[in-house]
Amino acid sequence: MTHWMRVIGLVVLGLVGAGCVVVPAGHGRYRGPVVVAPAPIIITARPRLVFVTEYGVSFAPDLEFELFEVEGAWYAYREDRWLRARAYDGPWVVIEPRHLPPGLRKLRPGQVRQYYREHGEDRERGEGHGRGKRDD
Repeated sequence: MTHWMRVIGLVVLGLVGAGCVVVPAGHGRYRGPVVVAPAPIIITARPRLVFVTEYGVSFAPDLEFELFEVEGAWYAYREDRWLRARAYDGPWVVIEPRHLPPGLRKLRPGQVRQYYREHGEDRERGEGHGRGKRDD
């Protein structure tokens, strides 16, 4: 039985290292750990990025979650956690906010998306700030 406890312990450690959350189960007959994995990030094609000058980050406005590209690395904020990958299609690993690039560390979740909705969409269409307007 000691061998199986070591095996289970190593599996749990591996899952925690992979970004999964392990919580103890205390109800019912089963008393072992319950593993709650983060939902996978699946991006099938390179997302459209918009550089938001005011924050100095490239942002993917068309996705349902926050996705940024900073100096060749990809960062996602989803389900109250930060993830990082070397490519937009992963593999993704959970990281602590202290390991974010300085520019992202300063941002609140949703801050760039809100700013883009208020200001960026008009700039992309060439409206506002005197660009693309016609005096008909």
